[in-house]
Amino acid sequence: MRFSALSRRTRLGAHASHDQSPVSQIPFTTSTVVQIGSNTKDFTAVAILQLRQAGTLSMSDSLGKFFPSAPPEKRSITVGQLMNHRAGFPLGIGGDFAPLGREALIDSAMRTTLLFPPGARESYSNTGFSILAAIIEQVSGTSFDQYVQQHMLSPLGLHRTGFLLPGFKPGELAHGYFARGTDHGTMLAKPHAADGPWWNLRGNGGMLSTVGDMHAFYKALFEGESLMTPAPRALRFNPDEPIGLAGSDGVNFFLYDRFPGMQTGIIIASTNAASRAPQIRRELGKVLGLPDPEVGGGETVARRPGGKAAPAALVGILNEFVTTIGSGDAVRLRQFIAQHFASDADAPSVDDRVQRMNRMRENLGDISVESIEMFDQGPFEMRLKSSLQGTVIVSVMADHAEPYRIHGLQFRVGG
Repeated sequence: MRFSALSRRTRLGAHASHDQSPVSQIPFTTSTVVQIGSNTKDFTAVAILQLRQAGTLSMSDSLGKFFPSAPPEKRSITVGQLMNHRAGFPLGIGGDFAPLGREALIDSAMRTTLLFPPGARESYSNTGFSILAAIIEQVSGTSFDQYVQQHMLSPLGLHRTGFLLPGFKPGELAHGYFARGTDHGTMLAKPHAADGPWWNLRGNGGMLSTVGDMHAFYKALFEGESLMTPAPRALRFNPDEPIGLAGSDGVNFFLYDRFPGMQTGIIIASTNAASRAPQIRRELGKVLGLPDPEVGGGETVARRPGGKAAPAALVGILNEFVTTIGSGDAVRLRQFIAQHFASDADAPSVDDRVQRMNRMRENLGDISVESIEMFDQGPFEMRLKSSLQGTVIVSVMADHAEPYRIHGLQFRVGG
């Protein structure tokens, strides 16, 4: 198979904790360590399929088997439904870097209202894959990072993939950069637990790798049997069909495309929000004559079905929110947060929220509201148009009754 591995040349810094870190001008190569975002889910899925092959779990095993205290409406959710985003869990239930352990994540997930009855339809869920990571740790008796290293990376001879176990040095990691140049740092500079990412991120994102390692991983997955036999692989990764797998945190993008009929594969890693992998992929596709695949992972920006117009009072609050961010007025933003955001026990501080929103403004550029919809269950959905990022979907965790206090926001950025 002909394979193109592209690394976007960008700036690498040595001090991830500072916005204006010295720039080292290290060339970006296929050995540069980058964030792979939602492509982490491919390792989670492989782990589940390996455990199925070993006979230690089944796709039909339910949450009740692993978590006996699961409430009735969630007890029958199966491993297969979690892996195929059909369990009904929302996109997420908290910030990626909130200091949440495994048991706290499970407790929070079990208290969360499902978007729909399990199996009724599909809705992309990071939370579902965090639950899968918890199941992997329970069944294997090792941390998620250890399992991936022992059962995937070591057998393939890959030493620059994982989270903590590869022992990365700070200077080896590519920094991310917002669209207007501010240093976004690296994943290892973000808050994390002693054995890996906190649990809103574990199993669904956060892993680090290189273009070279990911090429070897996907080649083994689709073209060999070193990771698993064809039967379990067919449940998730069909080697005979085109596939697109992608992930992003809105700054760093990672994308894998495979076209078996054309004997062509592509990996693109980008660490600058102004030069996103999906943009590069589109231009490359024109040159190579490649079709546009249905990209999975963090690039999904389709509307949730079943939405209806949100209450006028909430629409007014969210429109004010977007206008306030666009104003760049920190005092006004603080006032808005104090008035409209809930003061939950685990909520970020006002200073933290102001900093996050200012960075979001830098990354998205000018934003305008296209639609705001509500659903019978789960978060509201606000669709934005961004001058720098295109379509942005915001899941708004807010009360479903006045005064509509906002508990959290999660962003999905389109390609």
